[in-house]
Amino acid sequence: MIIFGFMLFTFQVRETEVAIKTQFGKAVLYDEGKADIGPGFHFRLPWPVHEVYIFDKRIQNSEWTFEETGTIEGKPILIKVFVTWKISNALNFYNSFSGDMAKANEVLEGKVRSSQNAVIGTYAFNNLVTTDERDLKLDEIETKMKERVGTDSKDNGIEVIMVGIKRLGIPESVTSAVFERMKAERQARIQEIEAEGERQAKTIKATADLEANKILAQARAEAIQISGEAEAKAAKYYEVFKENPELANFLFNRKALEGLLKENSTLILDPNTPPFNLLTQPNTGKAAE
Repeated sequence: MIIFGFMLFTFQVRETEVAIKTQFGKAVLYDEGKADIGPGFHFRLPWPVHEVYIFDKRIQNSEWTFEETGTIEGKPILIKVFVTWKISNALNFYNSFSGDMAKANEVLEGKVRSSQNAVIGTYAFNNLVTTDERDLKLDEIETKMKERVGTDSKDNGIEVIMVGIKRLGIPESVTSAVFERMKAERQARIQEIEAEGERQAKTIKATADLEANKILAQARAEAIQISGEAEAKAAKYYEVFKENPELANFLFNRKALEGLLKENSTLILDPNTPPFNLLTQPNTGKAAE
């Protein structure tokens, strides 16, 4: 009897649930005018004074069958959309759907259909079906659909978390034309990649040629500088030799003698023959200089 009385005058809300309580058909409001009742055991009076409505506050997933819609060019496309959502305001949800989840799904389906027709109707066919990723706008389309559905559902106590395109289909009437267009797009992309490769190869070659020309020019400049320095030194020596021809002759003969005798050699020559006469000549003052 005690257990029966406890059950009659209390109700339980689980962690995954939210509830509202009505009194003679009107929602009982609590702090800040809210009717939502959180987890735990709560007091109630038996019907018809109080009625309790408990809703699942976990994220819900809804999806529907393929719907045909048209692009901005008027081309038909089949689209299957899914929506994830949750109850954000239990009182508004109750007032909108009398707590009926099936009715909420039905109303949400209409909002999604209206949204997808409005949004997709502003995009081209190749923003949905193409081989060129740069033309795809699926993420942008999904975002705009979510914004529209979310705004339309807020007053119903529903928070839209995500709207996504699950599948796309092409009607038979346009399948052949779509495949031909996709082949043409793929070929154009291949040609674009090849052209870009050739352009980069030319750039690399031009850079290499420029660098090679810089190196050659620098080498020539250094060679000219070294040659000029050598000629300047030679000119300096020539001036010395002009002033002292005997010294020049002596150095020439000595160099020749060093070249002949740098290896162990046996030579039988007239000692008066240059440059061997240096071996028998006495040191003179000029030679010593």
